[in-house]
Amino acid sequence: MSAEMDRIEARVRGQLSVTRRARTELDEVRVSVSSPDGAVRVELDGVCALVGLELSPAALRSDGAALGRRIVDVCAVAAREVAARRGAVMERFHADFG
Repeated sequence: MSAEMDRIEARVRGQLSVTRRARTELDEVRVSVSSPDGAVRVELDGVCALVGLELSPAALRSDGAALGRRIVDVCAVAAREVAARRGAVMERFHADFG
């Protein structure tokens, strides 16, 4: 019975390690994306929260509505990259967890 408990405990410890590693990787996801002309740069964290925004002087010369659309468009590109990176972490997690 002790050998079986040791195997169960070892498996649980391994799964806990895999879970912690995935959590750390997810917490560390950061994506920076710039518009093609470099006028707008955004940084999103692993839950797609905007954690950085840089606007060049050229970006500030456009009207507010156009600038808003550019920021949203760059954020959308960054959000797709965040989703891809999170997906890769979760694929590794599922492969390693079993």
